[in-house]
Formats: sequence, C-alpha cells, structure tokens
Amino acid sequence: MKLKHRYLEQVRRNPQSVKQILQETSGGGKTMVRCWDRAIGHYHKNEDSKSALSYLNSALSNFNDNRTNNVKKDMLIEKFNNYTHEYLNLDFKNIKVNSRINIDIHHNNYLTGEIFRVDQTPENGFAITLMNRNDEIWATELRFRILQIYYSNIYKCPYDLIKVGVFNFEEELHEYTSFDEIELNQAWQEIIDISNKINKFSF
Repeated sequence: MKLKHRYLEQVRRNPQSVKQILQETSGGGKTMVRCWDRAIGHYHKNEDSKSALSYLNSALSNFNDNRTNNVKKDMLIEKFNNYTHEYLNLDFKNIKVNSRINIDIHHNNYLTGEIFRVDQTPENGFAITLMNRNDEIWATELRFRILQIYYSNIYKCPYDLIKVGVFNFEEELHEYTSFDEIELNQAWQEIIDISNKINKFSF
C-alpha cells in the first residue's frame, strides 16, 4: 500500500481512516497557486529569478482580469520576490525541487509523495523542506522524523546534519529543526506499528 506523507498524521491519529484515504482521488485543475509553485520550480532548476518571474507573470495573465484575481496576482508576485530573497539568505545549494519519495516502511507499505525542496547546507549537511500553506504547527508531525531518517540514509549523512522543516507560505519564512537519535528511533518504531495497524483496514 502507498500512503502519501501528507496523510500520515491523519492515519497516525486514526489508522482506520486509511480505508477512506485510499478511495480518494486527488483533484487537478489549474490554479494561481499552482502557477506560483511551477515558477518556484523554474527558479530553482534554472537558478534564474528573472525568467521565473517572467514565467509567473505570463501564467497569471491567463486568468480572468477582475479585481479579485488582480489582488491575488499581486500577492503571489510579491510572495515570489520575498521567497527568492529569503532563499538566498539561507546560503543553500539546491539539489532537487518537487522530487518524489517512495519509502519502504514495513510489510509492503510505502510512504510516498512530493518533497518541495532538498538543499545542501553551508555545514555540508542537507535541508529537507516541505510547503506549509496554512501556518500550521508542523514539528510534532511524524513524517518529518521519517524524512530525516530517510535522507540520512540516502546521503549517508549523520542525523545531526539533516534538518527538516517547511517554507511557511503565509509568513514567508523557512523553519527547521533536527531530531536526535532517540526521537528518530522512537519514530521509526511508531511508523512500523502504524503499518501493522493499517494492514487490518486497507483491504
């Protein structure tokens, strides 16, 4: 079974909810925020803020010209400029943007989904960043501990050189933490326990 990491906390609270989650289909459709996301991807892949901003302006021009949309366009352009300045201040080196994971948990269960950004830090470690749209409390979520373990294994890097966190879309800030080995061992045991529980409800 494949479980997207954004649902892990829901399943952590209620393993039986996995049955409903597996029946859901994700909605598509073009939105202004998705255009912003693509512009950020363009920025990191090409290391060029001007062409990425040009892409964003062009994409946003395809939406209806009305007051509501114009306010949102201006907001997203401002957020794009603030994001690029904030990112440069981190002094990170981007490795991947909008990459995907497929973490083998236990008993043929996998944690999947998109990772907003993977960067190398000035300390020669790595920063794993997810997008936080709603200014939510995130550091208690189990998925961040699992991501720290996963990327530590991928890059053969000590736990303390892997930091995990979010870009807070509302506050326009990056937020990070790093968990110690005891916390990570407990997290891995917990996700194995969750895996065992959801096997009862996923079929």
